[in-house]
Amino acid sequence: MNDDFQDSNQDFKELSVLKKQLIISLKFHHSDTLKKVPLDVALQAMMEVWESCHIRSSKKKF
Repeated sequence: MNDDFQDSNQDFKELSVLKKQLIISLKFHHSDTLKKVPLDVALQAMMEVWESCHIRSSKKKF
């Protein structure tokens, strides 16, 4: 049970780091674009990119 907690805690820490990296990247590389588009457009674009990355990674498994 303790191992599950440690794994869960490690996963949380890794996700936290990845989230911060994504925030920094968006802020410093795409802030001009983000200022020009509505929130729903920015979120839709993010979802499309996320989906395209997951489709590619699932194809690599086969």
